[in-house]
Amino acid sequence: MTERAAGNGKAPIARSRMMTAERRFFAGMTIVMVATIIIGFLPSYYMRGIIDPGHPLAPMTPLVHLHGGLFTAWMLLFLIQVLLVSGDRRDIHRKLGIVAFALLPLMIAVGTLAGLHQVARASGPPIVPPLSWLSVPLLSVPVFTLLIGLALIKRREAASHKRYMVISMIEMTSPGLGRIPWPPFIPGPVALFGIGDLFLVALIAWDIRSTGRVNAATAIGGTVLIASQVLRIAIWETAPWLGFARWAVGLVA
Repeated sequence: MTERAAGNGKAPIARSRMMTAERRFFAGMTIVMVATIIIGFLPSYYMRGIIDPGHPLAPMTPLVHLHGGLFTAWMLLFLIQVLLVSGDRRDIHRKLGIVAFALLPLMIAVGTLAGLHQVARASGPPIVPPLSWLSVPLLSVPVFTLLIGLALIKRREAASHKRYMVISMIEMTSPGLGRIPWPPFIPGPVALFGIGDLFLVALIAWDIRSTGRVNAATAIGGTVLIASQVLRIAIWETAPWLGFARWAVGLVA
């Protein structure tokens, strides 16, 4: 009887240790992602005029500042949310979640407008024409929205919810990674998307290590992320995309 009780007691302890390890994993990965985005934007935004980016910078506008402030707030709020869960303060996490999702419509509108206006500012890579580059920020908006929407639908399923949220943050790393001066031997698409996708690889590895399989949310969210990246690069020089891009930019010109 004593041995059976002791054996039964091992399972809750093991689950508790796994939960603690999972919280550390998600907190650590979120900290690295946020740091990556901030580092990428240091020369062009956060420390503009202090750090030399090594290339001309596009002019700043009120819309750029609104976009930067809004998405910085979202990024830091996301980090706080993850740390609250790690600290077992789900009560505060849920209350802040209402604030976060209330910001979503504003982020969609501002993100779309900022993407369209950046064509006139030519703020993308100099080797990619602005109308072609528009596919990257403009199509990022529905991808981000879809991932957040899936996270909202699965908000009562913690494992799925946090994975969709983390993958939405992986999508947000691309602009920061694209602004880091990588060595010439790293192709642009790899710097823009491939390096950020290592976070997805880490999430897949964690799923397999912790449960022996890839979580369905990781599989679905990861597929959406990768497919959107391939699509953006595949279409950005096509006539249909360039025609659509000219039309879309004309709406805000």
